[in-house]
Amino acid sequence: MKKSIFLLAMLLVVVTAHSQNIYRNSAYRWKGNEFVQGSFRAKAESPTSIRSNYSDEWLTTAPNFMPGNVDAGIDRTHWTLRRDISHLPHYTSSLTIDNALFNMSLEESELAIEPDSTYRTGVYWGGVWTRDVSYSILHSLAQLCPEVSMRSLLAKVDANNRIIQDTGTGGAWPCSTDRTTWVLAAWEVYLVTGDKGWLERIFPVVRNTLEDDHIVAFDPATGLMRGETSWLDWREQEYPTWMQPADIYTSEAMNTTAVHYRALRILARMCAILNMPGSERYDGWAGMLRKGMNEHLWMEDKGLYAIYLYGRNHLVQHPQMEILGEAFAILWDIADSRQQQRISQSMVSEPFGTPDFFPNLSDQYPYHNNAMWPFTQGYWMKAQAKAGNEQGVLHAISSIYRLAAMTLTNLENMVIWSGAEKGLPINSPRQLWSVAADISIVPNIYFGMCYREDGIDFRPFVPKVLNAKRHLSNFRYRDAVLDISLAGYGNKVRTFRLDGIETLPFIPADLTGEHRIEIVLNNTVPSPPLQMVLRDNACQPLTPVTTLSAGTLAWKAVPDAVNYIVLHNGKELCHTDGLKVKLEEDGEYAVVAVDAEGWHSYMSEPCGYYSKQQIYEVELFAPIVQPDAHAAVITRNDNILIRIPFEVTEEGLYALDWHYANGNGPINTENKCATRLLSIDGHVVGASVFPQRGSGEWDNWGWSNAVCTRLNAGHHIVTLEFTPTVENMNLITNEARLDYLRVTRL
Repeated sequence: MKKSIFLLAMLLVVVTAHSQNIYRNSAYRWKGNEFVQGSFRAKAESPTSIRSNYSDEWLTTAPNFMPGNVDAGIDRTHWTLRRDISHLPHYTSSLTIDNALFNMSLEESELAIEPDSTYRTGVYWGGVWTRDVSYSILHSLAQLCPEVSMRSLLAKVDANNRIIQDTGTGGAWPCSTDRTTWVLAAWEVYLVTGDKGWLERIFPVVRNTLEDDHIVAFDPATGLMRGETSWLDWREQEYPTWMQPADIYTSEAMNTTAVHYRALRILARMCAILNMPGSERYDGWAGMLRKGMNEHLWMEDKGLYAIYLYGRNHLVQHPQMEILGEAFAILWDIADSRQQQRISQSMVSEPFGTPDFFPNLSDQYPYHNNAMWPFTQGYWMKAQAKAGNEQGVLHAISSIYRLAAMTLTNLENMVIWSGAEKGLPINSPRQLWSVAADISIVPNIYFGMCYREDGIDFRPFVPKVLNAKRHLSNFRYRDAVLDISLAGYGNKVRTFRLDGIETLPFIPADLTGEHRIEIVLNNTVPSPPLQMVLRDNACQPLTPVTTLSAGTLAWKAVPDAVNYIVLHNGKELCHTDGLKVKLEEDGEYAVVAVDAEGWHSYMSEPCGYYSKQQIYEVELFAPIVQPDAHAAVITRNDNILIRIPFEVTEEGLYALDWHYANGNGPINTENKCATRLLSIDGHVVGASVFPQRGSGEWDNWGWSNAVCTRLNAGHHIVTLEFTPTVENMNLITNEARLDYLRVTRL
């Protein structure tokens, strides 16, 4: 009788666990082993089977780039495990959907391995892509398959032993500079394997890359890194449309700077391990970046970092929040403990997930805009765990799980307001970094594994409603095979036993053979409890369009704007509800629209109102001039050094930029951005960047970035020089046409 009562009680516990509402909001609910969204259901029948009746329609104006002839081999009504994954970690818990989604993701990680033993980016994205594979390896693939991770990373090293920036606006590097995500992934592989040979192989690649980037992309005035927002590289989706590729190079993004910061900390540590000089130097550079982010991008009133500084001669902070930069600020202690808790509670989330950035753009279709990407949700999940925000962790896990369960694959992205997979221009199944984010939930959140040089820290985080017994076996770490059990909930370890002996929640790197780890959590929720912001979607106002005539700056009314901020040299000049302002002094002017919620538009295209500018025809000073040419052609071999003498009559701050053309590729891709070092009187003061402006469009003229420097009155010589430091990703074509140099007193 007693035995029967006990078995009945245990059955009730299991039934309750499988039927309770684990997470619920206005859009969907996670109920035991199924997700429910209106009439749609996705349910795990077993650890190797999930069924779904989910479907959606194309509801946006996004162009459709989905390949029509790619067979992903995915049954959109029933996933069942078909591939042998017995060599990978084996996970079980009393929550079947946990087991099934982990197994589905493991299977998809195996399907992503190409015949050459590198990781494919996604079903629709062939080959190895630097940032995709790097963020994936950092998430979980280093611990899952370090050998394939190594081969994938080495595939993104060029002949000059630099990391390849394989995608980005205007011909890749240095318009985009987040190739340094590779450093984070390569270091994670070292932490997982302890392979000293690997560290020695990657060291020169990391050092060469970061040295070049410091010269070409570091802004000493702000302490930030120039270049496109990391991974957000569809320029119309995250920048105002007036910004040219040279303007994107000029911008200074939070997430890109954060990646460089972490990469420099890693390089400093590499120097120490390998007994190489430079550790203090690189730590110093990293310190400047951390200082720059906190001085120029932290928004105290919002408790968040701004997405970037942007502009031309004077940079302006755009007060938009962006998920990856906020996550990295927490994960890498760019933010202090007070800031981390504020970020955790201030970042806006929507029912279906945390958007890539907020507010969104009403004049752009969903892709990065109005979207959630599971890989960034995964980093935000880890940041919420570090901050101790149980609500945030649960919401992030639910967001990743719902999309994967409903669609029966780890998709690249989804529409944020509907949770739909359709309505985005392209949305690949089995997208590598989505797979990696899903996998990471088990080892890195539930079991809390954090790799160190000397071992693994265990910092589990299990939300109370996910309380379950968990078991992870066949988990390989260096020369050890781990069998790990986990019981309870919370983020504090009550007991940690290694082979039956209680110890701190840590295992050393020199373990060999098979070992059993038993973790029991203390069954308390994090205190003090942190909140999270869950709200409906919102969009910032449209960008004002200005005209300048007779000393008056005017603009058309922006829908939903309640007032406008007029900027002069990047600073607020005035607020007005009018549509024009009289200009009274030289400078650079722009207008920002503000709506009733206080959201800011992008600023209008900066308008130069200068009385002191000088123009110098470049072909008059170029060593090699083509017959009948009205411009100088610079290549890797021709006009590699151009000197132009000039004179200024007053001491002050001056901007030097170039009227140029580059028809070697489209505005949005390829790798033929031309770059030169710019020196004044023999001292390098910056880089002049000449991005692609359109394939074959050699009559499409625009302005390079402006290099700003302080000059004394008198004679000076500007030098434009090609050096190995400014070699682009193409390694063959580094070419542009230069019309004239402009010198502007600011």
